[in-house]
Amino acid sequence: MTEHPNFDGEPAAPEPSLAHRLAALVKRGPRGNANPPGATRPDAGIAALVAVLIAAGPLLTIGGATLLTARQRIAAARLADEASPRIKAARNAVEARGQIAALLGRPPLGATIEALARVLPPDAALVRAGRTAQGLLEIEVEVPDPDKLRAALRRAPAFARLRNTGQRQADAKMIVTFAGTAP
Repeated sequence: MTEHPNFDGEPAAPEPSLAHRLAALVKRGPRGNANPPGATRPDAGIAALVAVLIAAGPLLTIGGATLLTARQRIAAARLADEASPRIKAARNAVEARGQIAALLGRPPLGATIEALARVLPPDAALVRAGRTAQGLLEIEVEVPDPDKLRAALRRAPAFARLRNTGQRQADAKMIVTFAGTAP
């Protein structure tokens, strides 16, 4: 509240607040008469009711906001439950598109086998060839000397990234397994 100067140039006292005015009303009554002890006035009840309503306003606002927040959280959880199958399907579709694009972006397995046949030593035989879902080439080669096979694959730039993942004895020859990225 701003203070306004009176005619003497001195600032006037600030007006009392609503709470102060209600307290004064309860003490003296509407006509300025002091209430006798034990006497009740109807205006005092109205003043008390107004004071309670003023205090209850923020509490009602907080309670209403809490109820609205709880409702919105329940609605958001329900929407998330309803949408989760669609979100999962969309993620799976994106992953499948990526796998298809990776498959279409590399040469077919037949072309890889032809290039591998040109690199293998004359006494080697391809037992198995395939690609994993991640696009890694896996081959098994039957050969009498595994070291000669490893050297031949290292010399070919297309197959230099193949790594020896195992070998086993088969009749008079060894079956050597390789895996890695290759065209």
